[in-house]
Amino acid sequence: MKYSLNQVKDIVGDSIPVHSIEFIGCGNHSEAFCINHEIVLKLPKHRKASDCLKTEMQVLRGLDQKMPLDIPNVLFEGTFSAGEEKFVYFASKRLSGKNLSKAEFSALDKKTTVLNAEILARFLHCLHNERQVLPIRRKDFVLLHGDFSLNHILFNGENIACGILDFGDSRIGKPKTDFMYLLDDEDDEEFGAEFGKMVLGNYKNYMLAD
Repeated sequence: MKYSLNQVKDIVGDSIPVHSIEFIGCGNHSEAFCINHEIVLKLPKHRKASDCLKTEMQVLRGLDQKMPLDIPNVLFEGTFSAGEEKFVYFASKRLSGKNLSKAEFSALDKKTTVLNAEILARFLHCLHNERQVLPIRRKDFVLLHGDFSLNHILFNGENIACGILDFGDSRIGKPKTDFMYLLDDEDDEEFGAEFGKMVLGNYKNYMLAD
């Protein structure tokens, strides 16, 4: 399912006054639009995506005010009809920060890279230690971001990680799942395995300190 700007306005118009709409991206599950330059609206592309948005809202509400980096909140949610089916959507405040390309990230100085590795390791450690957000029935399972890749990390003006986006693939699983992209040395859009190993090393130190 793809959405026109007029469809987006019809869906969200009863919740807030709409002065501007901008398409900002899409993934396998959802399309994202920026409303009034400050609110991000996520709309599902199919039935499974609608169910994923429900889980994402549950995770974001459960993590609210607990994470060391900014994450989306849930400002409001709603439903809309598509044919005979009903789908859910939700809106969050647009986070400040910018994305970095792999080339931009690779060009960072050593001190900044080391600091980013420490920050991301701390974030994953905090996330994986949240045991009440979703039901966890195995000791070796944790709460996952599920898509911890470079394009879901925001950086401030000093190129320091400041926010994490898109919890649409959040689920319960083994911690190593959140290192899949970090340790990928072949994807031209990811950090590279050398940086991933730095994050993993810091993460293991946090685990040993527990």
